[in-house]
Amino acid sequence: MSKTTKDDYIQSVCRVILYIEQNYNNELSLDELSKIASFSKYHFHRIFKSIVGESMGEYIRRVRLQSTTLQFKTNQKITQIAMNSGYETNASFSKAFKKYFGITPKEFAKNAKLKRGNKMLEPKIVELEDMDILYVRRTGEYQKCSIEAWETLINYVGKEYFIKEDVMMFGIGHDNPRITQTDKLRYDACVSWVDKNIKPEGEIQSKIIDGGKYAMFLHKGSYTELINTYDGVSDWIVESGAQLRDLPIVEKYLNKNPITCKPEDLRTEIYIPLV
Repeated sequence: MSKTTKDDYIQSVCRVILYIEQNYNNELSLDELSKIASFSKYHFHRIFKSIVGESMGEYIRRVRLQSTTLQFKTNQKITQIAMNSGYETNASFSKAFKKYFGITPKEFAKNAKLKRGNKMLEPKIVELEDMDILYVRRTGEYQKCSIEAWETLINYVGKEYFIKEDVMMFGIGHDNPRITQTDKLRYDACVSWVDKNIKPEGEIQSKIIDGGKYAMFLHKGSYTELINTYDGVSDWIVESGAQLRDLPIVEKYLNKNPITCKPEDLRTEIYIPLV
């Protein structure tokens, strides 16, 4: 297979993945997704599985279930969470949830609302504008796949692009590492798309980080300690009763060259989407 053909396949699959992740609460058919990919439905499902490693049906179910995990920290009933993710009964939702995460929704809900003894964090409430970004998706253990994603993105746009004053760096971890299998964790390395002369191709994709209302938490220190700050964020969600939008959490990296920074000097803003 030529590089151009492979890049076209990857672009098509990435378009479908983005569409699924933005529309998973809707009914998604093979016909619809094949049209988005510009491929025959008789062949695209095989191309999708070859590139992603799981079928479209499996991927859609997993995305829908993963989207529910943050909702367990709110005051919503499990029945409502099940309906939000497209399940008609608690029984079918519980069976699917346990299959993917190895724990029942009831057990997860109990654990989600446990305080972990962290000092209560207080966010700054901010309004963001829509942000055009270029990004690369990698899957796997976050510490490893995030490095791979950033290396690919930096090599594509060039190191000089990142030092521009108006360029911002973001990371989106779509899955909860406490319950999702390590090889299924999805991470997007993102950079603001300020130079439209740079065109997405192959695994380099473009999308929009939605603007609107967010709770912003500041993490100080190593990226490896981010999970501890997220525990504090979880406590705030539970205690505040915040209503969350159905969007992923976004990390903004404030250090232009984190490799040369001491771990204690690293700064990361964590944005939680609010209604």
